[in-house]
Amino acid sequence: MSRFPPFRRLRGVLPTVAVLLFAVACGDDSAPPPGPAPDAGVPVTDAGTDAGTPPPEVPSVPRMEVTLGGRPYVAYQRPGDTFRIVCELPCPIEETYLFARYAGFLAVKDDLVALTGVDVPERMVPVDIHLASDSLCGNPGPLAGASFMNWTGLEPGPGANVCLWDLEASLPTAPHVPRPLTVANALARENQVLLAHEYAHVVFFLRQELSHEWFVRAVSYRVGGQTESLCDSMNALHAPTAWNLCQQNGLDYPQLAESMRRIDALWTSGQGVEELFANVPKTTSVYQLRRILDSLAGSDTFEALVGAGELRPNQCGDAGRFTPSGGTLSLYGGRVEWTLPVGAVTAPLQVEPGSWRTGKVVPEAWNAFMWAHNYAFLPSGFAFQRDVRLTVRYEPSLMPEGADASTLTLYWLPVSTPAQAVPGAEVDTVANTVSATVSRLGRYVIAPR
Repeated sequence: MSRFPPFRRLRGVLPTVAVLLFAVACGDDSAPPPGPAPDAGVPVTDAGTDAGTPPPEVPSVPRMEVTLGGRPYVAYQRPGDTFRIVCELPCPIEETYLFARYAGFLAVKDDLVALTGVDVPERMVPVDIHLASDSLCGNPGPLAGASFMNWTGLEPGPGANVCLWDLEASLPTAPHVPRPLTVANALARENQVLLAHEYAHVVFFLRQELSHEWFVRAVSYRVGGQTESLCDSMNALHAPTAWNLCQQNGLDYPQLAESMRRIDALWTSGQGVEELFANVPKTTSVYQLRRILDSLAGSDTFEALVGAGELRPNQCGDAGRFTPSGGTLSLYGGRVEWTLPVGAVTAPLQVEPGSWRTGKVVPEAWNAFMWAHNYAFLPSGFAFQRDVRLTVRYEPSLMPEGADASTLTLYWLPVSTPAQAVPGAEVDTVANTVSATVSRLGRYVIAPR
């Protein structure tokens, strides 16, 4: 049996995960590490400079020397702030720029928190903002930014990290345009987009199993003044799930903020369902977020969430009800169908989704396929009075190159024993389905024999 790790926004967990093992939103990646992913595509603008205008004055920020990861750093932080600017010694960036970077983010932070509904969890404070390659962030490679949490033994925190690589961005090679390390650039609102983006990921850490790229892109564009509504074209291009929720369900920025306030209420009251970290409340699931969005919209948000391909159907979850009269129950937008004869259940039975994080061990090339076709149905182990038919649709594009769909079958995964192939499973390579007669609820996975 395979278990999906908790997430980190890779630098050290999802979009298109040291150490931040956490959540990608409903499909931030083929098998999203619960949580964040690296970024390489957040628009960055240059505020420009005017040789005839003196740079604005910025207030200094208290500094102290600290040790991070066994290396000496200087940290800049005002008392009570949740973030600080850190720079490994000897620091290669002028202090005036560091002060300006601090002031630039401070100027938009209240707006950002109003959009995310809540600030970062206390255990993630301070959020250390790194502006150059160092011992913790390393070199940027293709990334524009990254975020990850600290760890103490097996426990997350204290603190988290945001890697921005401003120094490297000021000296890029063609065809990239350098962004000089000027006070004007550091203060410009439009240049807070990437920092707002990465900080918003940290808002999700611990609270949610994924740190939803679509959400943080949408709020960062609003902070930068690039959007007014989730329905704006910038979101259609770069945060399509957010755009879908606006177009199909009428949701907008105020509802996103409220959804996170409700997620925080569930998390702090111990009503999360995913046990990803030691000695912190269970993390809330994407399915719980989906139901909150359903409530705020007054309509089903499943198709909006999965339609852009940023979230997987099984991550978003679905539910339904079996009745003694039998019939067909279609779930996950028709990707799963249960066909019950009369009397298969003796009373109405509500079927809820289980976690997508436990799967079957398969060859590495099949991992993305397996994680996408992994459905758990609760109450697990419930035995039908009569055998029923389960049909699961598969996505051929997720199969490894050259794979033969006729080798697919359906597996039942007991809680504590190895996966069992369901006898008599049938593959329809035209309809792209695998069907079998089953006798109980639980976890079912499509995988090769």
